[in-house]
Amino acid sequence: MNEAVAPPVDKQSAPRGDPVLLPPDEGDAMYLALQAIVEGTATATGTEFFYALVRELAQALNVRHAFVSELLAGGIRVRTLAFWFDGKLIDNIEFDLDGSPCEIVIRGETVYYTSKVYEMFPRHPELKELGIESYFGVPLVSESGNEMMGHLAVMHNQPMVKEFRGMSLLRIFAARARAELERKRAELALRKSEERLASVLASAMDAIVTIDAGHRISLFNPAAEKVFRCGAQQAIGQPFELFLSKRFGNLLKGYCLALQPATVNSRQLWAPEGLTARRYDGEEFPVEATLSPLEIGGQQFFTVILRDVTERWRSEETLKQLQLENVYLQEEIKTRQTPDHIVGDSPAMREAFAYAEQVAGTDSTVLLTGETGTGKSVIARAIHDSSDRRDKLFVNVNCAALPGELVESELFGHEKGAFTGATAQRKGRFELADGGTLFLDEVGELTASAQAKLLRVLQDQEFERVGGTQTLKVNVRLVAATNRDLAKMIKEGGFRADLYYRLNVFPIRLPSLCERPTDIPLLARFFLDKFARKMGKSIRDLSPRACDRLLRYSWPGNIRELQNVIERAAILARGPLLEIDNALELRLEDQETKTIPEQLVSFEDMERAYILKVLERTRWVIEGEQGAAAILDLNPSTLRSRMQKLNIRKAKSTA
Repeated sequence: MNEAVAPPVDKQSAPRGDPVLLPPDEGDAMYLALQAIVEGTATATGTEFFYALVRELAQALNVRHAFVSELLAGGIRVRTLAFWFDGKLIDNIEFDLDGSPCEIVIRGETVYYTSKVYEMFPRHPELKELGIESYFGVPLVSESGNEMMGHLAVMHNQPMVKEFRGMSLLRIFAARARAELERKRAELALRKSEERLASVLASAMDAIVTIDAGHRISLFNPAAEKVFRCGAQQAIGQPFELFLSKRFGNLLKGYCLALQPATVNSRQLWAPEGLTARRYDGEEFPVEATLSPLEIGGQQFFTVILRDVTERWRSEETLKQLQLENVYLQEEIKTRQTPDHIVGDSPAMREAFAYAEQVAGTDSTVLLTGETGTGKSVIARAIHDSSDRRDKLFVNVNCAALPGELVESELFGHEKGAFTGATAQRKGRFELADGGTLFLDEVGELTASAQAKLLRVLQDQEFERVGGTQTLKVNVRLVAATNRDLAKMIKEGGFRADLYYRLNVFPIRLPSLCERPTDIPLLARFFLDKFARKMGKSIRDLSPRACDRLLRYSWPGNIRELQNVIERAAILARGPLLEIDNALELRLEDQETKTIPEQLVSFEDMERAYILKVLERTRWVIEGEQGAAAILDLNPSTLRSRMQKLNIRKAKSTA
């Protein structure tokens, strides 16, 4: 390094009691001074080392002042790390380098200001005020030589000569001070890094768990405590498998075994879905996780970053449910063609309305019976709208419109891969109607297997999806409807008796239109008003002739047929009164010509014909579950006896 040298002071001019300049045995003095400083600083580190260093330097070199400083950011100011001032340690100070003797030292030069240093630096009058006569300084440069870190200096109130042997000591202990300062900075950086890491771990939303090679937990961040509902003190040292499902535990074990030492820190495993972990209280929950290896001090560890996706899973499930409801409601809007309110004032309809109103406030199952087109779906919706479930979905399922093989999937849903074409999981109508009302129209068309599953839902309010094993529980109010004679179907083996009794808790029979003739004009005028407004036509009322025709017709299609007739007439209407065209007249004539008295036969002939029909259907098999005797609910021997009495024989086939 370069040296800045002030005019030396004559050796003989130094008075007694001044700094150690040239003692009689200079080598011994240097050795003793070095030994004193080494012994005084040997056990100290950090701040204590700097305190010991300046104290021992000042005492060994017999100077009034000594300090060690650290260069601050920006390079124009320094702060002392320890300051020995006139026999004692004083508080550290911070000062500008500009115009001071320290400025030259910080540039990397070793300086000797042997006397009258205060005259050389007039911008710092405190030097003269303090009586500083001489100043020696050594820079502290990083081991790499690329960074100026600070400086070590001594000051005295008397002159010192250039050959001052204490400079060797300054240089020796400047290197020691530099090393200690670098260590201090490294410790500070490490502490800050640890604080940042602790802050990251504490603020992380994901659970972060570190395990050793034996899978025992060594780190458990606050998010992990929250996710697993377990404190870090309870978790650390425990096997991590205690917090994992069997599948997750096997995955972790296989990953750790497959990982070779050469691949440590180079292989990660991302498990985005399908895993579950276990909270401290035993509850399992869905997670996604990342597994990463690391090596610290020659030991192998694994870090698991784990995220609880319960809320996301619930949100996705809710979104799917809302999407299903949206699709269903859009379909319902497209297909629904029922009137906005119920029309009818006949005694038969008033009785049906009263029953519907009474049962609406309960959760009892309702069975609506009646001919096609009598308004069963309208009454079912009225029951729902008057119930406590009105704010939930009213889900309508037409069992007759569903293929037999798809009925179960439609009602109960299916899992992915349950059958060909099941490319994704699908919720059924029962799940969709959870909390609301499920209307099963044409319930008599259900298959035998669907009837069995429906019976279980009515009994226990639980079921499994097609192809699934998880039992699902629902809270659904069921309203069923049929135009078939279920009691007769039970006798014929087409409908389960136990299911019938479950459905028939509160039966309501809806009268056909011919049983409520006084309602025909009311309904006709209601439909007329609806279609006239829709078509933008000014049609006031029905003509007397049209009204007469409507009353004379028997309406086998009931209200639905009446609605179609009025819509057709409204399309063709040209005046203020609605006329019924000849299409209905032709139906009236056809109705009259086809009214032929039914030919009556004896009971024995009717019995013989029916037994023959059953035998032909069973291919003349009498016994067994599918035999004719089982269908007729007869003992096989009784059936054979009846066949003999009625002269029923199987025709011989001709070759």
